[in-house]
Amino acid sequence: MWYEMNYSDEADLLRVEIYGQRPSDLNELKRVSHEAWTEIARRTNDLGKRKLLVVSHATGSYSTVSAYEINTTLAKCGVRSGWMIAFVALDLDSYDEVKFCETVAVNRGFQVGVFANEEAGRQWLADRAG
Repeated sequence: MWYEMNYSDEADLLRVEIYGQRPSDLNELKRVSHEAWTEIARRTNDLGKRKLLVVSHATGSYSTVSAYEINTTLAKCGVRSGWMIAFVALDLDSYDEVKFCETVAVNRGFQVGVFANEEAGRQWLADRAG
């Protein structure tokens, strides 16, 4: 897998920390993103969590087309619309494209927020019941 993912089972949420370089090839990026979200969804389901805090250190190109295509397939990965997902994008070079993912995901019925720091993501999750 292109990404290293570390998991922390916290009281009311699953924290996932992602490290790695995004593939530059769009098809490869879609494939590895699908694998990563499928694994995150599996662990979330196994633990019975409804809140996810995803802290991404991933770097590299992330075009608007990539953002759109990846985020239109979240349900196929096992991600449930009832989950609350705070995604912390620490790579400033791709932050705007990742922020666009929030709009795509929300338009598809998911509860997603994209943030520049973990504190903001945690606060967003804390403000939501579940």
